[in-house]
Amino acid sequence: MLRRAAILLSGRQRPNLLRHYSTAKIPKVEKLSISLLNDAPIIETSSLPSETKRRTKKHDRGGMETKNSLPPALKYVRDVMDKYEGHVVITQIGSFYELYFEHATNYAPKLNITLTSKETTNGRVPFAGFPVNQLNRHLKVLVKKHGLSVAVCDQFKTKSSITNEGNLFSRRVTRIVTPGTFIDEACENFQENQFLLTIDFPENALKRSADLNTPVGLCWCDISTGEIFVQQSYLKDLASSITRIKPMEILLDEDLLQFDLTSGEWYSELIELKKYFVKYQKMPSKHRTIQSFEKLFANNYDDLGIVLSTFTQKEIAAFRNLLLYIEEHLPDMNTNLELPQKQLITDIMQIDSRTSVALELHSTMREHHKKGSLLSTIRRTVTTSGTRLLTQWLSAPSMDIKEIKKRQALVEFFKNNISSTDILIRYLKETSDMSRILQRFSFGRGDSLELIQLSKSLQKCNEIATFLQQNMEHSSKTTEKVIQNISKELIFKDSIVDKVLSAINEDSLIKQRNDKYEEGSTKNIQADVEESEKPVEDETWILLPNASKKLQKYHTNYRELLKEKDKLLDWYKEWFTTRFKLKNVNLKQKNSGEFCIHISGGPANLAELDKYVDEQNQKLGVGEKFHIIQRSKQTRWITHDKWESLSQQIEAIYLLIKTEEERTIKRFQKEYIDLSSQIRRLSQTLDYIDVLSSFAKLAIEQRLVQPKITQGTDLDIKNGRHLVVESGMAQSSLESFTPNDCRISSGELWVITGPNMGGKSTFLRQNAIIVILAQIGSYVPCESAVIGLVDKIFSRVGSADDLYNEMSTFMVEMIETSYILKGASERSLAILDEIGRGTSRTEGVAVAYATLKYLVEKNKCRALFATHFGSELSDTIKKTVDSKFIDSVSFYKTGIIGDDTNFFYDHKLKPGVCYISDAVKVAKLAGFPKEALEIASEVLKQS
Repeated sequence: MLRRAAILLSGRQRPNLLRHYSTAKIPKVEKLSISLLNDAPIIETSSLPSETKRRTKKHDRGGMETKNSLPPALKYVRDVMDKYEGHVVITQIGSFYELYFEHATNYAPKLNITLTSKETTNGRVPFAGFPVNQLNRHLKVLVKKHGLSVAVCDQFKTKSSITNEGNLFSRRVTRIVTPGTFIDEACENFQENQFLLTIDFPENALKRSADLNTPVGLCWCDISTGEIFVQQSYLKDLASSITRIKPMEILLDEDLLQFDLTSGEWYSELIELKKYFVKYQKMPSKHRTIQSFEKLFANNYDDLGIVLSTFTQKEIAAFRNLLLYIEEHLPDMNTNLELPQKQLITDIMQIDSRTSVALELHSTMREHHKKGSLLSTIRRTVTTSGTRLLTQWLSAPSMDIKEIKKRQALVEFFKNNISSTDILIRYLKETSDMSRILQRFSFGRGDSLELIQLSKSLQKCNEIATFLQQNMEHSSKTTEKVIQNISKELIFKDSIVDKVLSAINEDSLIKQRNDKYEEGSTKNIQADVEESEKPVEDETWILLPNASKKLQKYHTNYRELLKEKDKLLDWYKEWFTTRFKLKNVNLKQKNSGEFCIHISGGPANLAELDKYVDEQNQKLGVGEKFHIIQRSKQTRWITHDKWESLSQQIEAIYLLIKTEEERTIKRFQKEYIDLSSQIRRLSQTLDYIDVLSSFAKLAIEQRLVQPKITQGTDLDIKNGRHLVVESGMAQSSLESFTPNDCRISSGELWVITGPNMGGKSTFLRQNAIIVILAQIGSYVPCESAVIGLVDKIFSRVGSADDLYNEMSTFMVEMIETSYILKGASERSLAILDEIGRGTSRTEGVAVAYATLKYLVEKNKCRALFATHFGSELSDTIKKTVDSKFIDSVSFYKTGIIGDDTNFFYDHKLKPGVCYISDAVKVAKLAGFPKEALEIASEVLKQS
């Protein structure tokens, strides 16, 4: 029986999407059958033999017949590969990660690493490897580019006294890396969330016909920040919810694999799943309690029960499924999740994927670039976490009028006090991504510089709180109250900040970082003729000596030993230079570990030294013997018992200091982890300020005004502008953008006509963008605006053949239009462009008219309808006897001014219908040959 599941890397990442099939219970893949459709590889997995049969099945093991004949390390690798079949297994062996057997053969070319082999007693085994520090780079290739799951086996030193290789190290799978659990990538991609989403459908829901009101549980989490959300949606809103969340990975119950949701056969909108990496997993038993996942929440667990009491059963189910996946894929990670936040579908505007793409909210439609999108045009945030919040708001504008007005009040305050706002923004620039730093501490990956960054950010929170309180004189009473509340939320009084900043040697850390950078940039430029050496002591301590009593004691002992070392060196220098006239005498440690006296001088002097050492070693007592261990023409490496004994004492106390430093750093990190809830609230408040102060800067730069948001259904925009187009024009030409009005209410529709390139599509988009900006709390590009809350924005703007799903342009157009007709409410805004253009003119007019009439009479939404069928639609409407319908539809047009040789587009809307599309003029601008233009003009005259 063939099973097929479409699992793709996000369409945002690259144009050629990979479809990959996998289940979280680790599928046993017997064979892969690959076919091609539009350059996208489709991998189908066939059903496999039972566990008993599979154990007896011979694998391609590079000539190996049985696992028992393998060395212990390779036997372990083979066992892991069998257990985690369906995943790429990489195993740490010393300072390398290595792939073996068929995984080495299959994936070494993909990673562009050398495929070689190892000799064993029973034949050669294929293997390939790369240094440990290159893990993240190669995970990106396997997970992001090829859509594979990777099981990472790490190596741990054992405490056993037995020194053979089999007992010296233990290994275990510490994590399974997928797009949603790729914490390494998430911690580098600071400006975007890396959400892992699970969707829970009602039991047996797919065995029945799709019901648009079927409740669906959603839970999504960004493991790199600890954020976790739940929501109960409905099937009709599911595609919009997925678009809003923009998950890196979607989890579904493996029982749904048989229904092939991505085909759209059960519910057509779920064809959207093809754009994402989808994983099928075995869901946990319903009898498993949320309490059993306690360890995933660090110190937040006590309040979890209170939060769960507000969740629906579907939300709890999705939440449980997500926790199981995280637990199984990150078994060695302390995830330190936040308490889940419940989102209500009624609190946010719904924007489906087609509308998000058409409005170019996050990337451009053609090249999928961020530059040129609405996000890039409005972004003035100065923190990475603030950018993530702005991205979330843009995907889910608010429906909470109280919250919108609160945001507007703060934007107004920041705009009216711009000099203070500039100072505030400088403060914000000095803060770090506290949520991500906390998670790195939880994962055991944070460093001392991040401790300083977090401490200084918390210090800056107090400064910002004080600054806001001192600069409220120009605010209204309402705004003053909001600022006071924000200031209180920013106060952090815990003593951990002072303890960290007074203990860590920041100058030393900066020096270490700079030295490391310089070392990396000059590596291999100069090669030492003989073996390089390491310093005996390292004065670049992480912590200051007074950080703890133990450190003070160790540093005192250390300094005393260094004084002894200096005295011994003086004695050596005097003895060697006086007796043998040698130039330089130093105490060093070789890379091989020996503590030596390093001497340089002339060949004759060194020869005399050699002779003396050979003769006198027979006479010298214990503790006085010299041993020459390495010779060159002008240098000698010599060991001496006195220096060897002293150096071992120095090394021992040095290691004690480093161990105590590490212990203290871990303690500081643990103290911050224990304060996670408070620090995250502070971080979220900073993000809030960052976004709203950025809106103030944007308003001043782009001449934006505060819209009036109401509970009504009016959309009254005076001289509205398309912010992205206007910004592009300002950079590329001397032309100015032509503003236009828009005045519609519930059940009203404007039909926009005009020539090609007349600005119809721009007008449609700009009004939708103004609504979105208004409902995220931003000011908007116009002279004035009254906006009744919009619950959903729908678009049918531009299209192309969808060959991937074997649909023509017209079919895509009809499907998108049907979504609008089925989903728009009285509070919705619909923008439709060129409905009916993909078929014959007569039938196209019929479809366009039917759409227009249904929108007005059934949906009763606010709608803008651009078309080239203006005259036909106008004539058809005039024939109707329904005066109410006639009154609900208004016709507006743009035009062209000038003659065939000298003309320009007039983008200003005027009442009326445009009867000429001026296609020949557009063809002329496009560079049509003169003869072809003449033929077209002649045909037009005859028609």
